[in-house]
Amino acid sequence: MKIVTSVVALLLVISSSFAQTPSSVENEKFVFLGNGVTVGMIVKSVLKADKQRLKLTDQQLPKAKQIITDATVKYNEGVKKMKPKGLDKNKLRALAIVVETEKVHAYKAILTPEQYAILVAQHKKTYPESNV
Repeated sequence: MKIVTSVVALLLVISSSFAQTPSSVENEKFVFLGNGVTVGMIVKSVLKADKQRLKLTDQQLPKAKQIITDATVKYNEGVKKMKPKGLDKNKLRALAIVVETEKVHAYKAILTPEQYAILVAQHKKTYPESNV
């Protein structure tokens, strides 16, 4: 629980200091992939998967893209901040749980109850220890 608490505190600091424009964010390199993958490429991939899995409408897509972008940037920045202190799978998982849970909560506002149920079921499979 201590790891999750410190990760949440880290995310709050990251969120408050985040002031990049959307295009600069999307062109930023994704921290784990050294093959030139950018945050924008990750967002595009996740948006495509969510569009198919949740059957997102055209009206939901812009908001979903923003939610995914915010989550991807928070994770990317969180990993960057944790790298100097050393990364391990427990810290990375704790960060992922916090970011993905926030993403699920943000999605609730734009999804139908059926879409949200699909999202929560998938989230619980991946992160059973999360509080959704």
